[in-house]
Amino acid sequence: MHERVLKIIVIAMGMLIVVGVAGLGYGFYQKSRDLAWTPFAPAAESTISATPAPAGPTFGTISLDLPKDCIIARINPDGDRIYLTIGPPGPCNRIVVIDVAGGRVLGTVQPQP
Repeated sequence: MHERVLKIIVIAMGMLIVVGVAGLGYGFYQKSRDLAWTPFAPAAESTISATPAPAGPTFGTISLDLPKDCIIARINPDGDRIYLTIGPPGPCNRIVVIDVAGGRVLGTVQPQP
């Protein structure tokens, strides 16, 4: 009698393992097709929405006066400042700090060569 109950429990646990592995496989497959996919969430929640910019004065165009082959490699916003990492490494390597509210360059950090 006990052997029969034990066999049923082992079979049930084996089936749960198979269902769990199949669920993981399905989740990995969905994630590889759509990186915004989340389980148990409506499709409308997975879209990215932009927040409108606050109304107020704009500052127009800021000139960074970068040398010819330099590019903005990274942008790090932090409150009312933006830190622009300029690259590639070498003579272009620097960080430019911009005041977002005033629209002016606060300064440049340039490491020694």
